[in-house]
Amino acid sequence: MLYIVQFEDVYTDQPERLAERATHMDAHLGYLAAQGNRVVASGALRETEGSTPLGGMWIVDAPSRSDVDALVQGDPFWNAGLRKSVRISVWAKAFWSPAFAQCVESISPS
Repeated sequence: MLYIVQFEDVYTDQPERLAERATHMDAHLGYLAAQGNRVVASGALRETEGSTPLGGMWIVDAPSRSDVDALVQGDPFWNAGLRKSVRISVWAKAFWSPAFAQCVESISPS
């Protein structure tokens, strides 16, 4: 089952903590990579390209919500207190355009 995990980061209320993000980034990315195929995609959510992250989003393939909760709880960003909130939703695909695969292929990790 696919889940959408949306995080709101503390930087919206505490911009002085943005520097902590860089401190934990390698551990955060390593954690996501270590999840194998469970975290299908992830990335920061920003108002404009290059602006301060407002939060993040993961697409997770997991058998249950409790598995997703466990992933969230293990994230170095979560453990460092950089996440203000999390929302976990089940994604029920209704439409998948042929162009979507091309779009995904064209995106390079940043």
